Amino acid sequence: MALTMALSTRIEELEGELALCRVVMEKGVSSAALSYEDVLKLKEFVGTRSACDVDNFLWRMENYFCAKGIVDDAIKV
Repeated sequence: MALTMALSTRIEELEGELALCRVVMEKGVSSAALSYEDVLKLKEFVGTRSACDVDNFLWRMENYFCAKGIVDDAIKV
């Protein structure tokens, strides 16, 4: 009985810590996604079929995300 109570107490403590971690992670993600640094806006991809244009567009996108401090792929989408 004592072991069950101790485990129940520990589970409640861990659930509280997990909830706190989730809140911290959500705030971290939103602050990274809403960074308002002075970064130039990207030129829109015009849809040409040149491999060089596609490569340049992707390179600019990657540098844009780096400049904004967005490194997690899940945030980029």
